[in-house]
Amino acid sequence: MPSTLAILGGLPLRTRPFSTWPVFDAREREQLDDVLTSSNWGGFPSPNRKAAEFAAAFAAYQGARFAIPTTSGTSALEVALKALGIGAGDEVIVPALTFAATPYATVACMARPIFADVSATNACIDPDSVKRLITRRTKAIIPVHYGASLADLDALAEISRAHSIPLVEDCAHVPGARWRERGVGTHGALGCFSFQSTKPMTAGEGGMITTDDPDLEQRCQSLINCGRRRPGDTFEGPLMGANYRMTEWQCGILLAQLARLPEQIECKSRTAARLREGLGAIKGITPIARDPRITREVIYAFVFLVDESALGVSRNRFVRAMRAEGIPCGVGNDPVYRSALFPRESPAYLKACDLAGAGADRITIDCPVAERLFEHAMAAIPHECLLGDDRDVDDIVAAAVKVASRAAELAAANLEKSG
Repeated sequence: MPSTLAILGGLPLRTRPFSTWPVFDAREREQLDDVLTSSNWGGFPSPNRKAAEFAAAFAAYQGARFAIPTTSGTSALEVALKALGIGAGDEVIVPALTFAATPYATVACMARPIFADVSATNACIDPDSVKRLITRRTKAIIPVHYGASLADLDALAEISRAHSIPLVEDCAHVPGARWRERGVGTHGALGCFSFQSTKPMTAGEGGMITTDDPDLEQRCQSLINCGRRRPGDTFEGPLMGANYRMTEWQCGILLAQLARLPEQIECKSRTAARLREGLGAIKGITPIARDPRITREVIYAFVFLVDESALGVSRNRFVRAMRAEGIPCGVGNDPVYRSALFPRESPAYLKACDLAGAGADRITIDCPVAERLFEHAMAAIPHECLLGDDRDVDDIVAAAVKVASRAAELAAANLEKSG
């Protein structure tokens, strides 16, 4: 092993690339050729041929009664909330650690997002924080399954039942995951998935809504199809929808992606177990454990926690040093209410707060665990790094050992951009 850290001028531990993403083969090409020669490329009539086939296959895989393809995970969340009738003056509880799409979907309904803290053990929404935030205006709770962890669906389902507040699962990171042998996206009123470029199955863009409720299925289908009703739809009241239909190109690619997903899930879960063991042996590094209630683990990001005091160097410097050694490593999402992609000074957010009776000067957000995890503790390896063999995992561990063993030297270094 090189004696000098790469960030301090030594040779990097790894120079060969990890597995590339996305993965594709002849199956995607065959699907695209089928769409091309059909001359039937768009999302109308809805659901179109490939869309209907993909929806049925995805619903069966997740164990849902219905699945509705849409343009993105963001639009899936927006449509799901609108299908529940959420609107001006309502509140929706969302976790502090998530992408901007989660609170954006709430604001798109003219409702106010309420930011709950997360659990220190898995970075997912904290049920106790949720309980404290419920008011008479609360009309939905959106648990986000984060990285490779699932939110505590047992506790959240109990809260949902006790207060008659529907759950809308944000499953963007974990298509195929199961909690107590039941697919995610089926534990609440609706589930929402993303097929954006970095996700564990992808068509570049795209999303999916799952539900077991026939009325909600009808509403979602109408909302993604410009407000149209299908023959036989029985939901009450008019809906103003938009064109959120998924194209046949995307549905074809995703049929192929879904076919290889089980094999990829098994591969990543197997290598993750090896990575947890290796990183867990390093003082100051704690991989987020797999909850035993997760009966099928899907990994979007392998998340681990850095104890800066025990390691002897800041999390930021550790991550930078890992990158210099040739290991892709990041710090996860910042608290979404601090994100530049969700500006709280925007007129839309301020209006949603005003409609819910909370002026900007009266809004307080208290999420200390999320703040600490983002600022000092959380680090992550992208899922494609776990698609290789044991040598890839061993290189990640060896790089972490190398950096940790020279933590004092790294902490004392005068780096150009200190962390």
